This record gives sequence, C-alpha cells and structure tokens, in this order.
Amino acid sequence: TGSGSSTPSTTDSSTTDDSAEAENTGATGGELNLRSTMEPTSLNTLLATYAYDFTPISAMVECLYRDDETDTPQPAAAESVDISDDNLVYTFHLREDAVWSNGDPVVATDFEFAWQQALNPAVASNYAYMLFFIHNAEAYLEGEVEWTDVGVKVIDEYTLEVTLDNPLPYATDLFAFYTLAPINQSFYEEVGADLYATDPEYFCTNGMYNLTEWNHNSDIVFEKNPNYWNADAVGPDKITYKIITDDQAALNSYLSKEIDYNELDTGETVQQVENAGLEVGVKPARSTFYVMCNTANEYLSNVNLRKALALGYDKQALVDTVFQNDNQPATSFVPPAIYGAAGADGPTFQEAYLEQHGGELWPATGDTEQAMQYLETALSELGCTAADITLSIDCGDNAQSQSYAAFLQEQWRVNLGLENITINPMQTKQVSANRNSGDYCMSLAGWSPDYNDPMTFLDMWVTGGGNNQTGWGSEEYDSLVAQATAEADVDARQELLYQCEDILADQCPILLTYWECQNYSYDTEKILDGQIITANQTNFWYASLAE
Repeated sequence: TGSGSSTPSTTDSSTTDDSAEAENTGATGGELNLRSTMEPTSLNTLLATYAYDFTPISAMVECLYRDDETDTPQPAAAESVDISDDNLVYTFHLREDAVWSNGDPVVATDFEFAWQQALNPAVASNYAYMLFFIHNAEAYLEGEVEWTDVGVKVIDEYTLEVTLDNPLPYATDLFAFYTLAPINQSFYEEVGADLYATDPEYFCTNGMYNLTEWNHNSDIVFEKNPNYWNADAVGPDKITYKIITDDQAALNSYLSKEIDYNELDTGETVQQVENAGLEVGVKPARSTFYVMCNTANEYLSNVNLRKALALGYDKQALVDTVFQNDNQPATSFVPPAIYGAAGADGPTFQEAYLEQHGGELWPATGDTEQAMQYLETALSELGCTAADITLSIDCGDNAQSQSYAAFLQEQWRVNLGLENITINPMQTKQVSANRNSGDYCMSLAGWSPDYNDPMTFLDMWVTGGGNNQTGWGSEEYDSLVAQATAEADVDARQELLYQCEDILADQCPILLTYWECQNYSYDTEKILDGQIITANQTNFWYASLAE
C-alpha cells in the first residue's frame, strides 16, 4: 500500500511562502505511544513501500512540501517556491536554518542526490515512477539520457530548480511524497547503501523527530529534534511506535492505556471500545483492497478465469461477515473519497464514474450466473476441468487476514466448484517479498493514495510499474495513462481515466473486494488537540498532551 497524502493544491506564478508552520496552543512535551501493525519493510525512503513504512518515516524526514492541518501541501524544507507562468518550472528556495541530525546543513544537492538514487535501476525503488513527472526522469531510469538532461538543476547551495514535462494539478503532492525526500550524500556513502536506514546509527534525518531506538519487531522510538526549524510547534517530546500485529492484543493495549490511539478493524473491536465508554470515529473510504493475481500463473493467465473469480463472491457479505464495520464493497478501483475533475467542489471521481455508467462496474454482491459462464469458457480454453485448477492465496498471519482469505476460498468453492484453493498465511513482509519476486498465485493487497487524485490509483497498473506485481500489461492502458498525464483539460483527462477503470474491469489483473472506512479511537483525555485526524491523514506531530 501506499502512504496517505493530501488534497491537490492550486499553483500559480507567484512566490509561495505559506510554509507548513503550525502553532501549538496547548502544552508541549510528554510521551505518546502509538501502534504499528507490522515491522516496517524498510525505513529507507528509497525502498519504503507500505503505509506502515511511511508513517514513521514522516516523523523524521522533511520533504520540500508537507501537508498542513487541512491536508494541503505547504512549503516545508523549502521556505518559498517560485512557480513559472506555465506551471512547468518550480524554483525552490531552501531554509538556510535546516540541518541534518549530524549537524550538516540541508542543501539542494541533498535532493538531487536522493532523486538520482531513486531513479537508479540498481536501487530498485518501487516508487521510482513517482518522479516521472520531472522532465526526462523516466528516460534517465531507462538509460536513454544522462543525468544532466533531467529537469533537476542545482542553482546554488539553497536553490533547486525542477522542470516538469506537463503541468500537474497535484505536483505539490508529489514534492511532498517521501520517495522525494532528501538524503545526506556523504552520510549515505559513508555507511553504504546496504546498511543505510537499517538501525539507529545508520540514520541521518532532517525532520521533526530523531530515531533513537529500533528494537526490531518490538518498537521504534522517536525523540523531538531540538534543531528542527519549527521545533517550538512540535508537541510530544517522545513518540513510541509499538509493533503489535494481533488486533485483539492491540485493543487490549489501548483499553489498558498502553497505547494512546488504535485503529479498529472489525465491528467486534468497535463494540468493545464503545462498551468501554470511549469515542469511535470513522475515516472516509479512500483505500481500496483487492486480490492481486499473478497473470504468469498457468491458470490465472486466462482472463476468463480471472473474470469468473472476480464475479464469484459477494463483497457485501465479506464486509458483513468478516469485518462487520463501516467498510464498503468496492464497485470501482478508485474509492469514493478521491476527487474528480472539479476537485473538492464537485462530485468525486467515483460518483461521476458511476453516474456516467448508470450503476456499479464491479457488482457489490457478485454475479454467480455470469461467473459460471466465464468459468465454462475458461475451462474450454485451458483444456481442463474445475477439479484440475489449483490456486493459492497469500495472506497475513493474523486472524482477520486468514478469515478474509477463507471467505474467498469458500465462496469460490460453493459458487464455482473450485475445490483446490489453499491459503498461505505468512508475515506481511513475506507476502510483499513474494509479490516482488513473482513467487505467488494470488495475494491479498490494498492501496492507499499517495495524493488525492485518481492517478495515484490508476497509474499503478502500467506495464512494468514498480507496484504492478501482477505481470499484466496493456499497451492501450499505458497509452491512456500517458495521455491523461499530458492532458490539460480536466474533463477530458477524467474521461481517459474512466477508460482505465473499464480496462481493469475487463481484464481483472486484480479482483476488487472492499473500500476501507477505517474506524479509530484515541485517548481524548490525554491527546487534547492538534488536528490529529483530517480527511487524509492521522498524525500527532502538533498534538498537545495533557500534563
């Protein structure tokens, strides 16, 4: 999954100086204990992939922009930004008082070095494509041009000029994304790429907090960085992420006040929190969950089998029986909280799409009759019987993930007669590794947006994309994404992205399951204010804690 992000902001030709400076009106200091549901796959900004990676990264790393309390990107490591009249050239003026945790100043070459590494094939960053909006960035990754041809120019120590290929309404969101964070080149080269960001002594950071402890599979400890340029606005002195993989164990920790915030994944946990007299909130549907198919598999290479699987289960029943919470059956890949062509002032992308199509693209309750027709066609094309088909589902080793996979397994057995589907529970890190290597059949997966625009969902599935681990590709799909990226007319652009949704539904490299509407609860007696929960983010950097 990707990380949470923000609302597209309007760019203009003027100098922007509304920095991401927050005021803390309550008490500062204190210690906050939070939960991470898994050991991070990596805290290296070049290699991080999961939201569970980016959340702790956001505490210790500062990009050119950072989202404010309204989820709007504001200059952060950059003190001000000049944007050309054609919205193609961004000139960043860096803060001259920003320093690395080793005392070095944060300078323009730190950004240039980091971005060159992200586009280095030897680094193998899954998120390299997040830089493709920069002129010639993709061509550099493909070895077609030299670095001097890329639209990244260091003007002087504190001035960085970036040239885009096309104007983008969400460019500031991309500059706020953590793959584009700076890296202290001398430190990186001194410790070496293999050790960098693997243990506390191998971190050199420029953000609000310093990482002081990382007890793997146990906890990650951050302490406020006194040298951060806006340190006076930062609330808690110390933040500890406790790695608790089991949902019930996490709930017990929350109810006993060992952790101060907890996300609630089932209706049962919501009920327990409410029974304890605590408040429960819900976030909007902005994340999509699905089954990723390995299209290189001898059976899943058949599109009609994938279509049969996609229609062969009831998404509403999945929500009702496994999650029993506010999740919604996914009827399109782009979820309801993502803006459409009109931004925050108009219908969402999903609302406009469903209106245009006159209803659901992916039926919420499945379609067993249609699924059986696809299955019969698939069996004929494959030259086998249903009894011959052997499939498997990789999933996390927690109870909910296994229940989720078991629900699909049983639905496909009852509705399609597919008896030979096994479940492979494993640590989430191994699930990810299997997808990266292609050593899987089906895998439970999900995606949270990196910015509030449908492109953050739909550009995932371009051929060979860093997060496209299905093996599927389509020249038509790739062309639509490229056209949408270059299209200045917002309505025409949205029509192109609708066509991407159509192709996903027709080809089924993924099988949609649900949109997550995350329930949560936090200790309101301890956490007093600080814009903790906004439309797209959950953070506690500016929270005031009770003394």
